[in-house]
Amino acid sequence: MLRNLPTKTLSADLGLAAVRAHFAEQGTALCNAAELIDGEAGRACVLRLMSALREASRLDRATRRRLVDLHRLLSLDPVAGELEPNLSSWVPLDPANPEVEELCLLTNRLYDLLVEIGELDDQREAMALALRPQDAA
Repeated sequence: MLRNLPTKTLSADLGLAAVRAHFAEQGTALCNAAELIDGEAGRACVLRLMSALREASRLDRATRRRLVDLHRLLSLDPVAGELEPNLSSWVPLDPANPEVEELCLLTNRLYDLLVEIGELDDQREAMALALRPQDAA
C-alpha cells in the first residue's frame, strides 16, 4: 500500500508542490506502469522517487533527473540512468491492450508535469532578473 504524498507543502518551491500533487494523484498508476515495463525494479524506482518527494524541501537536480528517467522509461526510451530497464526483461506490449493506452496517458501527463516545472523555473528566473538591486544602507 502506498502512503500518500503531502500535497500541502511548507516549501516555497512551486515545482515541488506540483510534483507532489501529481504523484499524490498518479503515484499508484505510475508504479503499476513502471512495473509493467521493468518489473519490480521499475516499481521500486518509482517508490524511491515518491519517498524522496515526501522528504524533500525543494525540487533538486537529482529528483528532476529521476523524473526525466521515469519519463524515458514510460516512453520506452532505453537511455542510461537509474531507471534504465533490462531490455531482455521487457514484456512485449500489445498496442491494442487497454494498459498501453493508460501507459500513454500517464506518459503524456508526466511530460506535461516536466514542462510545467520547467516553466515555473523560467518564471522564477525572470522574476529574479526583474528585481532591482537594493542599495546597501
